[in-house]
Formats: sequence, structure tokens, C-alpha cells
Amino acid sequence: MSEDMVKTGEKHSGQCECITIRPAADVTEIKDGVEICFEIPGAGSNDVTLEIKDKLLTLKACSTLHRRGLPVIYKRSFYLSDAVDTEKITAKAADGLLMLFLPKAEFAKAHKIEVK
Repeated sequence: MSEDMVKTGEKHSGQCECITIRPAADVTEIKDGVEICFEIPGAGSNDVTLEIKDKLLTLKACSTLHRRGLPVIYKRSFYLSDAVDTEKITAKAADGLLMLFLPKAEFAKAHKIEVK
């Protein structure tokens, strides 16, 4: 896990400060898209927020963990290419991991060209 920790003024559970961690991301290209796995220990599916705005995918997850006496929040953002079908992205959180599947748009999938 990345140790990019920053104190922020963001409100969390009534406290004024928290530790923000940029979680490591394991990115794998597969046949029909891209899989991204994030390590987010202490956060479950109800604690995760995913948002896409102007092709920017943003992850925010509130954790039950604390560092230096402050609550931990995970945040990470990625710009998405036009080749990603953003309407069909799926996500699943379990055992401290968040798995995203970003499917390729139809025009970006490999296809054969007939030679005449």
C-alpha cells in the first residue's frame, strides 16, 4: 500500500482531521477491458464512493482504521480514455480489496478486417 499520507481538513466522523492514503492500484488489461484492484483495508462496500466526472474516475473509501490517532480515508483518481464504456463499469469490495472492471467500448475492441 502506498504511504502517501496527508492530513486534511476534511470532516470525518465529527473530527476535523484525517489521514488520506492513496491506495496502491494493480491495473491489468484483459480481453474485454481493464481490471483495477485497490487495497482498502478497513473499508467495505458501504464505505466506498466511486464517481466519474469529465472522464475522471475518483475513488473515496472511509476506513475503520486509524493512524496516528486519526481516521483513515483512501482516495485515488484516474483519467479514463474514451475507449472505456463508463456506463458499464462494475465494482465489488471484499476482504479489504476493491475490484473494478472497466469494459472496453465496442469501437475499441479488437476485430478482424476482411481482405478482398
